[in-house]
Amino acid sequence: MVWSLFSADTKFSFRLKWLAVVLLATIIAVVSIPQYVSGQWPWHSPPEVAQIRAIRDLKETGLSIDGWSEDLQQKISIGGSQWSVQQLAPISDSIPEQMVLFLRPQGQSDDQPEVEWIDLEGAQKWQTSDRRRLSMGTLTINTFRAWTAGQTFAVAQWYALPQSGHPAPHHWFWRDQKYQWGRGERLPWVAVSMLVPMPPLGDVSLFYPDLERLSSLVQASLVETVFVQAS
Repeated sequence: MVWSLFSADTKFSFRLKWLAVVLLATIIAVVSIPQYVSGQWPWHSPPEVAQIRAIRDLKETGLSIDGWSEDLQQKISIGGSQWSVQQLAPISDSIPEQMVLFLRPQGQSDDQPEVEWIDLEGAQKWQTSDRRRLSMGTLTINTFRAWTAGQTFAVAQWYALPQSGHPAPHHWFWRDQKYQWGRGERLPWVAVSMLVPMPPLGDVSLFYPDLERLSSLVQASLVETVFVQAS
């Protein structure tokens, strides 16, 4: 009887493994056949980012945001990468009265998000506290309080993508793999760090509504401009 039960379990395990193999083969076939017919394999030539020129131009021009005027924009070097930094003010009287926007555009199609946040914090010599992650639909941001001897900011950071945004590099990685299989292109990205001035001893949680609103505004502007060809 013991042998009989062992044999049944072995057969079931064997069938389960074959079912998994068949399922995996079916998924691969569904994804691969359209590219086989078209001849557009991801490894046929190095995948490119279709919007790479528009993305690279951000470091020269910055980002236009509805309802905000630009007081200053310049290109700076941080950690060997080129960033755009902008000082923006609302066109109408509103709160906050100012925001600073750091953008690290993808430089080449094979660039991957890696250590942008570490480079920026080190270059600005920030001390930080009160870190928290906030989500607004498809957009997730890291928030915290950052300060130097003379200034304190409420900060939001994320990697902007065509259909979403998230501060973790692995969020881009898995979507990039799917993007390459589906479109034969790399997934574009822009690292965003947004700063809102706040009182030195203020409660950063009071600025969460502003960070959420402004992050959504910046994300929407990137989608409508540099990401416009991606869907």
